Amino acid sequence: MFRFAALVFVASLSITPAALAQVSGGWQPYLDSAYGFSAALPLGAFEVVEAEGTPGMALREIGGQATVNLYGGPAQGMTREALEDRLETGAQLSTTTYRAGGDSWFVLSGFYGGERKDTIFYTKVLFSSDHQTFSAFEITFPARDKPRFEALVEHFEDNFTRPRP
Repeated sequence: MFRFAALVFVASLSITPAALAQVSGGWQPYLDSAYGFSAALPLGAFEVVEAEGTPGMALREIGGQATVNLYGGPAQGMTREALEDRLETGAQLSTTTYRAGGDSWFVLSGFYGGERKDTIFYTKVLFSSDHQTFSAFEITFPARDKPRFEALVEHFEDNFTRPRP
């Protein structure tokens, strides 16, 4: 249900935000009108695609396998721990290799299972200051491409904001 997805394509072995800007035309600002969160999107390297049955925005890497999903929603009555557990025990996830969090945010990263077992996911969820809504993104990419996606994930994470109250 809460499926978010991933990011970028550049024909180099490593990628930095500066390199992406040169290849893709840079990062484009995005503001979600329903929940008020914002992000910087690598639209030169990704294209917007239909979100396949989930609300929000989905991007797919042009010429590659990475995806990015952005999502916002109501969080009334849901604790950070409950949402984190719900995401971590989802049918598609196999192994969580990294987790971090605070009172109003958390990050999960690891690997999908089944046919996608060689796919890394990185998910970040931010709650609004009143804890009534949340914003989230998930970036997925082939594990073999981790070196070229690390800087992109960091840039995306640094420019992603929590929803307005």
